[in-house]
Amino acid sequence: MFKQLIYSTLILFLVIGVSFSALGHGEGSTLLEDVNKDGTVNIQDLVLVANALGQPGDRTAEQNPDVNRDGIVNVLDLVRVSNSFGQTEVEDNSAYHDIQDYVFDKSCASSTCHAAPANSANLNLTYGTSYNDLVGRVPQNPAAAAAGMKLVDPDNPDNSFLLTKLIGPGPDQGSPMPFGGGTIHNGKIEAIRTWIEAGAPQTGRVPGIGDLAVLRDPEDVFQPPAPPPLGEGYQLHLPPFKIEPGTEREVYYHTRIKDENGDPVEGDIFINRVEIFYPAGSHHFIIYRLTEEGLAKGLLENGIIPDIAVNPGDTFRELDTDNPDPVFGIFGGDRLFVVGTQTDDTLFQFPEGVGLRLPGDTVYDLNSHYINLLGDETLIGETYVNIYTIPEEEVQYEAVEIFVSNRAINVPPGTTRVAKLTWDVEGELKVRGHDPTSTLNVFLLTSHMHRHGELFEIFQKSSGELLHRSIAYDDAPIDLFDPVLRLDPDDGLNFQCTHNNYDKDKPLTFGLTSEDEMCIIFGYYYIPTESAGSIIR
Repeated sequence: MFKQLIYSTLILFLVIGVSFSALGHGEGSTLLEDVNKDGTVNIQDLVLVANALGQPGDRTAEQNPDVNRDGIVNVLDLVRVSNSFGQTEVEDNSAYHDIQDYVFDKSCASSTCHAAPANSANLNLTYGTSYNDLVGRVPQNPAAAAAGMKLVDPDNPDNSFLLTKLIGPGPDQGSPMPFGGGTIHNGKIEAIRTWIEAGAPQTGRVPGIGDLAVLRDPEDVFQPPAPPPLGEGYQLHLPPFKIEPGTEREVYYHTRIKDENGDPVEGDIFINRVEIFYPAGSHHFIIYRLTEEGLAKGLLENGIIPDIAVNPGDTFRELDTDNPDPVFGIFGGDRLFVVGTQTDDTLFQFPEGVGLRLPGDTVYDLNSHYINLLGDETLIGETYVNIYTIPEEEVQYEAVEIFVSNRAINVPPGTTRVAKLTWDVEGELKVRGHDPTSTLNVFLLTSHMHRHGELFEIFQKSSGELLHRSIAYDDAPIDLFDPVLRLDPDDGLNFQCTHNNYDKDKPLTFGLTSEDEMCIIFGYYYIPTESAGSIIR
């Protein structure tokens, strides 16, 4: 009867396929039961799970009905969604939310352990229940309970059984956690300790907790992807490099688009799909195209660091954040943005008939920023990029990147401030050399901040409509527009970032390290080929 009800409901909903997409491994929400990511667990989520019964889970899917992440969509996922009806995603930028995201959700809250139906040790660590199940509760373990321990004892990490189980339990205290699931990065364990020392608050940031999103658990294994089939695209590779403990490293590796024989591709190509893969630990990855001006300046000869490559034959250039110009040059003059991401396993699929022009006879700079500030072992960074081509005769519209940075950031210690900027279509048309009467068709928008960023909002200039909102500095949502957002020459985008300098003793300003701040919008629009500028910059 229950299954019949589910499938009867299917006819009430119209499933509309869109012609473009963007997705990544990172969860935009910790409410996994909200399969369609609309902010509420409801019948639509149940329908998506029911329609996928028996199918394997796909961790890169935008909508993943494998709610409990056990690799298969089954009745356990149906039960979990139905038991969560009415729950809504709390827009929370707290330390506890980060611990939920990057510790509990990743390593603990599975259907065979601390989630329904098992709820091992009567403990459910899924989003929405974990806080009440942990804080102030007496553990079921008799030895821990007799010692007066709590699962989480606010202000007292040494008396918190959660921390004991992660570090290494004593006699009669059971097995270490996660059970049979490998080990958790020491930086994550120390984040839990710091959170408990601060009173285990459910809301708000806690000084001293680093970026948990970039911590790679010791047993994580990176699997390089296969390249596109012959004749359908090309693969770019930023080879492995070393990031020593207690450091972060931003490197540049120049390459060309090469065919199956290893020869550089000549002439322009058009792409309409990009896949980016890298192991955890990366703050961002960007592909730039170097201009003739940048090459003439000698950017490729500056900042060469011979000892960071895993393979001696690979040449990396490292950015000096105090003096970035010799390696980076001038953005918009010496180098041009192509594509970028903050999420491992990312896919960008452009609308039908839309192609992004890439000159084949030029140099591309692959930029990777890895963070190992909380690590105690050397981290290895690496990135693969698959680009898929579209025949030029099928290109009706040229895709053009939006990449706008507000550098006017100055947040004194202990204060919160908002940085605002406007991107005008009229100026964009002029700079790009487009037909000045053109309408820009925006189909993707996202944002980028660092860890002190609490809120990023993008509004349409003419209507004031909210187009994008993010509280996730480490993995901002990617907003797709279908139908596309049409911006006339007198229109534009207003965007603003809220930064909170809660734990530094000096002002927050724009900068390139993870401890500085940024406020960047990134996206794409398309324009008819006959209206596009002769040089797509």
